[in-house]
Amino acid sequence: MTDALLQLAKESTSEKKHELAEHVTGLLVARGEDSGSEETHLLNNMLEGVYGSLEKDARQQMSERLAEVQATSSKLAAAMASDELPIAQPVLERSHSLTNANLVKIAQTESQGHLLAMAKRDHVSKNVTEILIKRGGKEVKHTLAANLGADIELQEFETLVKDMPKQLGDRIRHLRKSNEELLEDLFREDGEIATGAELVRRPSKISPKAWLMGIRLGKTTLNKAIYHLALEHNLLDAVALLAFFSGLESKYVHNLMVRFDATGIATVCRATGIEAMEFQAICKERCKHLKFPESTGSKWLTNYHMLDETDARRLLALMKAKLHSAKQEQAA
Repeated sequence: MTDALLQLAKESTSEKKHELAEHVTGLLVARGEDSGSEETHLLNNMLEGVYGSLEKDARQQMSERLAEVQATSSKLAAAMASDELPIAQPVLERSHSLTNANLVKIAQTESQGHLLAMAKRDHVSKNVTEILIKRGGKEVKHTLAANLGADIELQEFETLVKDMPKQLGDRIRHLRKSNEELLEDLFREDGEIATGAELVRRPSKISPKAWLMGIRLGKTTLNKAIYHLALEHNLLDAVALLAFFSGLESKYVHNLMVRFDATGIATVCRATGIEAMEFQAICKERCKHLKFPESTGSKWLTNYHMLDETDARRLLALMKAKLHSAKQEQAA
């Protein structure tokens, strides 16, 4: 197969290159998160080699198909992200293959449309945020201020919010204040946070590993698993599944589950696609564990309904980014 693709890559006609790009893109999509293998490297090299000579429609199709494929190389992602806006937009908004250096360069050089797409990313680092504020127009700045996944200094945030409609600005200010407190709690010692007792494993008909296998095989869903575990009074196994699907370490999800408030666990649940009925089951079990009245669970559910899934996903991305940065600093 490799020899055939290499031969096809040497063809000079536009049709052959389009054929190659379409076929190799499909192979790369199929590899998903496999970014380290030799074959994945070869597939990326082929696409990098022909990308500049492809027609606009072919580049657009490639961008849409590879926007969320982690096996895509940073070089290929950067080429698509620096292209014309309709081509660049999916990658700028959603690709995890773009490095921070890629994003900084694009933010410094590309159009307002490119900057707006970047302002919508699940996570926007502090140095990219600073460039977007400096170069971006009103729409870029407002989008950035409303993005809970953007790492913005408080003073800069307040400046951006003052220029927004009062009701919208007040809502965003409230959300960001709550989320800043939540992010600060991630780095506090366990004894400094108001929490209930640690969770204990209870008998369960199906183990977390079995649930995970069933979800991967399409035999069940994460929502069904979480609902049944809550009914079985087994929040610890629910924590294990939520940790896996959110990408947060279990100890952090555990701490969020036993906190006296529900902001953190609501964020994780919303971001991983947990529906209202399943979250209600979690709330009911959390009230029992924390010895709270059931009316508290009703308040948590009301707040959950007010939490936007996009906001939750972006806050989760910001949590993970800050935890990753902290680990890198500790290792240095």
